[in-house]
Amino acid sequence: MARILALTSRVPWPATEGHQLRSWHVLAALAERHDVTLLSCLRGDDRADADDPLRARLAGFEAQPIASERSRGALAGALARSLVAREPFVVAKYASPALKARVAQLAARADAIHVDMLPLLSCVPEGTRAPVVLNAHNVEHRLLQQRAAVERHAAARAFLRLQVPLLRRYEIEACRSAATVLACSEPDGAMLRALAPMTPVHVVPNGVDLESHRPAPPTLQKQLVFVGQMGWFPNREGVEWFLARVLPRILAHHPDCRFTLVGKTGGLAVPAAVAHATDVTGFVPDVRPPVHAASVYVVPLLSGSGTRLKVLEAMALGKAIVTTTIGSEGIALRDGEDALFADDAQAFAAAVGRLLDAPAEVARLGAAARRLAEDRYGWDAIGRSLLGLYDDVLARSA
Repeated sequence: MARILALTSRVPWPATEGHQLRSWHVLAALAERHDVTLLSCLRGDDRADADDPLRARLAGFEAQPIASERSRGALAGALARSLVAREPFVVAKYASPALKARVAQLAARADAIHVDMLPLLSCVPEGTRAPVVLNAHNVEHRLLQQRAAVERHAAARAFLRLQVPLLRRYEIEACRSAATVLACSEPDGAMLRALAPMTPVHVVPNGVDLESHRPAPPTLQKQLVFVGQMGWFPNREGVEWFLARVLPRILAHHPDCRFTLVGKTGGLAVPAAVAHATDVTGFVPDVRPPVHAASVYVVPLLSGSGTRLKVLEAMALGKAIVTTTIGSEGIALRDGEDALFADDAQAFAAAVGRLLDAPAEVARLGAAARRLAEDRYGWDAIGRSLLGLYDDVLARSA
């Protein structure tokens, strides 16, 4: 049994967002075999005192406030630091002498350090004896590059373009300094290997809790659903595209169809032309009921990296899925076998329309998606693979 220090960018419970879900299950797997001490950054509406099964499994838990989350002055300071010191803004946001000092204290007693998100690697002191395992939720500079390419505001676009090479350089250095990097998908793994050819990069895919996500009887309702919070840029970009370009085409042939958006809205404006057919729930404590109520789960994403946990949940729930290619990146869905793929507005609307007219095809695709989730994406099997990788890291550092 090893002593593992884990660093997360926010408290991983209650796990309501994609990266929290991955963090929760990765930490739960590690805690099955090792003594895990968790040091989390305390952000926004995090509930460090919430009662959660994971907390009971940990050897220790602390949460540290991040000044840039609570003070405009501190956020402005992070921005200035990024511009003057040429440090990526996302890294400068987490700069905290108190956090770095506490990491140094805990790292001195650790056999390995699990860094759950790229910017937190800057909190690990140079020369730390324990090997570092970097959990890469995304290829971060690629994601930033995608966002910069579509940013509408000139000043923001210029800032993002300046940040891309800074973040790429930092990501290269981080991957090269780690003992092992964990990627969410094979496409991400290939890109990370190119950044750091000498560092072992292993794919530990995102997964789903198959027991708590079980199919319900198929519905005949002409109901579409997407789950995702609008504060995450790829989600917002994709939903805005869907509302503006895809849903009007669907409604032209299926005027009784409705679209439900589940998740924090972040001020999203629904176009007037489709407002009558759109339901926006905001945050809900359990996404399963609105997903069960829909006949088709849409994934209209145009950018992003990693793999989408909400797509895996839809698969486990036995939903017929219509997705863009990038929306299912890193997941072994096959067009026409387990889901339908479409990358332009007309094709996406046509794929959804075909399913709305074919309940038997909805049922077939949903059953195939569930089988694929069972075969490849259960968290239990993924956790066993992760523990094997940690055995190797600990053996190499012994």
